[in-house]
Amino acid sequence: MTDWTRQKRVSKRRDSSSVVVTKYTVDVDTAKEIRKAGPVYGSQGRAVQIGTEMLIRMEKPPIPASEPESDDMSSLVRVSMRLHKRTFEVVRELARLKYNDDPGQVIAACVKVLKMKRIKL
Repeated sequence: MTDWTRQKRVSKRRDSSSVVVTKYTVDVDTAKEIRKAGPVYGSQGRAVQIGTEMLIRMEKPPIPASEPESDDMSSLVRVSMRLHKRTFEVVRELARLKYNDDPGQVIAACVKVLKMKRIKL
């Protein structure tokens, strides 16, 4: 039993140099949908990765949600995710270009894309 070797995937800290741990502020419904999509795609980060890759290839991505009002902050939660650096950068770039500098709206758009039945790229 003592003569086993650890698999070479990720270091002992469980984070590789290509993984970014970050938090996003999203509404409760989006957080629930990401949590439900996690087992389907392997993890929540992988679901966001697939959603962003489809999102950057779409001609007409989903429209951004309206800005939440100050009294509606109770419906927002912070979600922690482990994302690859490329996915993290794509989320930031999409937020800057199309979603009013709000990465939470990009995550919500990813959920919309993952739930679509037919996607026109």
